[in-house]
Amino acid sequence: MYLISFKEARFAYTFVDYMATKGVAIRIDFDNDGNCQLFLDQDSHDKLDFVRHELEQYVQHPNDKRYIEASWQQGKIDSVKINRKTVRNFLPRITSVGPITLAIAIICIGLYILLWIIGPMSMLIYLGYPVGDNHDQIWRYITPIFIHFSLLHIIFNLMWWWYLGGMIEKIRGKFKLIEIVIIAGVLSNYAEAVMSGPYFGGLSGVVYALMGYVWLYGERVPSSGLRLDRAMIGIAVIWLIAGYIGIIGYIANTAHLVGLIVGLLLAAKDIWIIKKH
Repeated sequence: MYLISFKEARFAYTFVDYMATKGVAIRIDFDNDGNCQLFLDQDSHDKLDFVRHELEQYVQHPNDKRYIEASWQQGKIDSVKINRKTVRNFLPRITSVGPITLAIAIICIGLYILLWIIGPMSMLIYLGYPVGDNHDQIWRYITPIFIHFSLLHIIFNLMWWWYLGGMIEKIRGKFKLIEIVIIAGVLSNYAEAVMSGPYFGGLSGVVYALMGYVWLYGERVPSSGLRLDRAMIGIAVIWLIAGYIGIIGYIANTAHLVGLIVGLLLAAKDIWIIKKH
């Protein structure tokens, strides 16, 4: 029996975890727009009135401490029963990204095309990290993340951006994604400029921040809906180490490392806020 639909998966999973502590199993399906629909299992129809009462209370106070504690107690989403419809609708959930994810992808692609028209140095003159008298042009502290110098570079970064950025924007909201992009972009750019000079570009520092954020937040708040396999974060760390020891040639190693640290710290901050409340 249909109960309710949530746009943000974390609200759906939190309520499912809470009801699991009450001995009630609730199923989650994803519709074509990626919204989470909750259904009461047939075996639990005799508890419908109780579930509706609890749902009404939850909608009014979704951040109540008892709901958050239930998610932590569950540790994983055992109570979610995924059927074939859920699997079929999982792909649109990933591909239907939000406006921030889409806008930054379009900016990167547009600037990559423009770079091959006007040349890399001309691009850096206007959008590269500030040097000399350009320090008052504050946009330069962030714009290097949009510049890519090779097809492989932009494809690699945008694949991860589309997947991880889209996931964060869908589940945690556009302002959370903007926060990560700005903080990770500015700090990773600054660190790379200090260590290697101002002539660089790429979204990879932000991508590493997204990896760190999604992995840690998903590990510590499993009901959030964020998920990055441990093997993938392991590969990212191996790639980082390989860059530092020179196996794969020159890449923006400092930007990658700082981005990863920023993502982990931002995730830790948000986890602390959840535990505090």
